[in-house]
Amino acid sequence: QIRSRVTVCKRLKLKCDRRTPCSSCTKRDTVARCVYSPAAAEKIDLHSLNNRLIQVESQLAQFT
Repeated sequence: QIRSRVTVCKRLKLKCDRRTPCSSCTKRDTVARCVYSPAAAEKIDLHSLNNRLIQVESQLAQFT
């Protein structure tokens, strides 16, 4: 059974930073259990895309 990273961190009441592996799992030395479910992975892709869009928009604003 593969759990989403957020579920594991949430069960332990830890904040997940959605990195691979997340800092919470790195600190606890549980990197092997730090795995995203497909739904969580999709959420990360949207989050990354949004961050990239914000970065590009700010760069574009510097040119205008």
